[in-house]
Amino acid sequence: MFCARCGEQIPDASETCPLCGREASIHIDPPAPLPTVSHPRSAAVTLPVIVGPSGVGGWLLFYCIFLTILGPLVVVMELPDDRSLLTNYIFEHFSMLYGMVVGGVLWMQRPIGLLLLRIYYMIAGVFVLLRILNAALAAMRTHQSIFLMPDFATVLQFTGFTLVWIAYFRRSARVRNTYGANL
Repeated sequence: MFCARCGEQIPDASETCPLCGREASIHIDPPAPLPTVSHPRSAAVTLPVIVGPSGVGGWLLFYCIFLTILGPLVVVMELPDDRSLLTNYIFEHFSMLYGMVVGGVLWMQRPIGLLLLRIYYMIAGVFVLLRILNAALAAMRTHQSIFLMPDFATVLQFTGFTLVWIAYFRRSARVRNTYGANL
């Protein structure tokens, strides 16, 4: 056994240390139990304060109306008279049909709408690249500048509008409050 005071080895049965003369062991009283604090069960849970607008309104409502109603109306007005081209026309405007679905889901305020919107913008990006490549090939065949091709101006306009809407969905307080996150 070792003395608890000086640390020297002493005989096992010693109550006092023969070297330092003090008590060989230290008696420590057990700690007192902590007082119990009762917490009221009806404590209110604080929710984060929503700053800014929420719900489908403002520019978000305009975007949903455009994707689900105005965009398809424009496409229907441009339908060709020759019904044999209808199949090609539908495949060419797949992004518009998918946009209708995305607009409807956004309008219903489902959080999955942001994921569908992200996919919609990826599809739109692929279509922009394909249209630019098509305009570049047409420009090479006719030996003209790509900037003079009529399809190129339409692609630039569509790209500009798309980038503005992407910025809106990334920064809007209404989008964050309605869907729980931004794009």
